[in-house]
Amino acid sequence: MKDIHRQIVPFLLSALRRFPAVVVTGPRRSGKTTLLRTALPHAQYVLLEDPDIQDRVRRDPRAFIESLRPPVIFDEIQNTPQLLDYVRTLVDARPRKMGQWLFTGSQEAPLMQGITESMAGRAAILQLLPFSMAETAKADPLLGGFPEVVLLPRGRKLWFASYLQTYIERDVRLITNVRDLPTFRRFLSLLASRHGQMLNAPTLQLRSESQCRPSPSGCGFSRSPARSL
Repeated sequence: MKDIHRQIVPFLLSALRRFPAVVVTGPRRSGKTTLLRTALPHAQYVLLEDPDIQDRVRRDPRAFIESLRPPVIFDEIQNTPQLLDYVRTLVDARPRKMGQWLFTGSQEAPLMQGITESMAGRAAILQLLPFSMAETAKADPLLGGFPEVVLLPRGRKLWFASYLQTYIERDVRLITNVRDLPTFRRFLSLLASRHGQMLNAPTLQLRSESQCRPSPSGCGFSRSPARSL
């Protein structure tokens, strides 16, 4: 999908000229890694979902950072947020060196907390969504513009099912205390059925709680789903 021009590119290039660090957030599989690696093809690339890389960071984050030669792309920085403090130190040592540290992150809530604490004023923050209809005619108003779905539309049903399962199993459980995954899936279905309508949290709460199995924790949350989200 490199031949499809992303509308965010001019903003990214501007940020690289004006900030020592750039953070690109957005949903998984929206094209964040491709965007950065295309913009900076010679940058060193570090995948922070790699267990071996995570182990090296845990054992000695300073030595790991010092082994790299900027510019560096850190993919999925939320897996090793402790690196942000060390990057901040390097940025402060050379504040006029722009576009040296690039990050992607798929879990915006914990990621933004770390960015706010460690990189405030040092990093430009951009959000990348899947392809829009302005970027490619292959994007669908109902099915969206995730690159895999645009490339292989016949496999979209399986792709979306797998994507949702991964989202629930990995990302949601890290952000909030979800214990009853089947009930949470039903709650997501309730939200999806009201897409494009005004949010009525009390109605969602009543509908979701009516589908819960009786338990001390309700629908698998410490609070009701509508309030938790």
